[in-house]
Amino acid sequence: MGRWRRTASGERRTPRIAGAAVMALAALLFAPAAGVRGDPLPPLPGPAPQGRPQGFSARIENQRCETCHEDIAAEWRASLHRQAFTDRVFQRSYAIEPLPFCRGCHAPEADPAHHPDADAQAVGVGCVTCHLVAGEVVSARGRDARGGAHAVRGDARLSTDEGCARCHQFDFPRAPGVPMQDTVAEHRSGRFAERPCRDCHMPLVQGISGRPHRDHRFSVVGDPAVLRSAIDASASRSGANAVEVSARVVAAGHAVPTGDMFRRLEVRASAVDAKGAIVAAATPVILERRFSVRPIEGGIERVPAGDTRLPASGAPRVLRLVFPAAIDGLAVRWEVVYQRMGAAMGAAFGVDPAADEVVLAAGTLGARPVVGRPAPAPVP
Repeated sequence: MGRWRRTASGERRTPRIAGAAVMALAALLFAPAAGVRGDPLPPLPGPAPQGRPQGFSARIENQRCETCHEDIAAEWRASLHRQAFTDRVFQRSYAIEPLPFCRGCHAPEADPAHHPDADAQAVGVGCVTCHLVAGEVVSARGRDARGGAHAVRGDARLSTDEGCARCHQFDFPRAPGVPMQDTVAEHRSGRFAERPCRDCHMPLVQGISGRPHRDHRFSVVGDPAVLRSAIDASASRSGANAVEVSARVVAAGHAVPTGDMFRRLEVRASAVDAKGAIVAAATPVILERRFSVRPIEGGIERVPAGDTRLPASGAPRVLRLVFPAAIDGLAVRWEVVYQRMGAAMGAAFGVDPAADEVVLAAGTLGARPVVGRPAPAPVP
């Protein structure tokens, strides 16, 4: 049955049954996947306005998602996406500059021309923001409606950095071409450009159904373990009154820190005596994006003035921390600390930056023998 057969004219043909099987297999192989259509894809998730129909309630529609997707909903409720508008630090900043530009990303389910209503504030960046676009439920993988469940439009772009770019890569509103957040561009030029954002920020986890799904907590600044895994650092003495700290990115696909322009790393060191008392402190070194400010009509404009962060390439930065006097005979404690902002910005926003600090790397250098000079007296 599975062999070639020859016609009266000598022509070779596939057996009818085998030929039918080949055609059926081809139909399966080349048929469009469930949820995939040939018409244009809807827009990717992004800032407001979302083009919602009149009477649309982000809270009610979001609750419909949460009812069935319980485990994912629980993760999202603990995420910074959910807190996009209600986050206390954002609220302090927003109180100073309550701009439509800010509302577009932080309250994408509201009209950015107006202060968001309570529902849009509570949802923040919700299920509906990424998965209900132009009236269709979308996900990286599509499926047809079955068993009472709705259909899902497949859009593979959601599994790439394109799905994140509209909210995590944008310019200053008054300076087109000058990135306010440059995370996606950093990723595309880094060592891990072939790995999508979700590999780190949405790892596969086990759901209550027993099936794996992408974690919707979007681990980032709220997860110290993720932050600590991003860099590697070591230290050594440099002369009689300094230490050098070498730091580099090892497990992040972008510069560290990235995102909000106020985020920074502070590298600091203290000389301590045998009892652990601090004797002297080195001048800290700050790794950050730097901007100059110039007045323009209707406000100010920030102009990039430097970038000392750890680059996405993984190239190390060697940072020299200098003490006011020789530190021979004293041990040195050093650390690399993540901060959402510095003290001056914290004072302007009315927040305590120290409350959100995360130590990413730390160590102690043993005391070096004193050679012909006394150690400094302890700090009073």
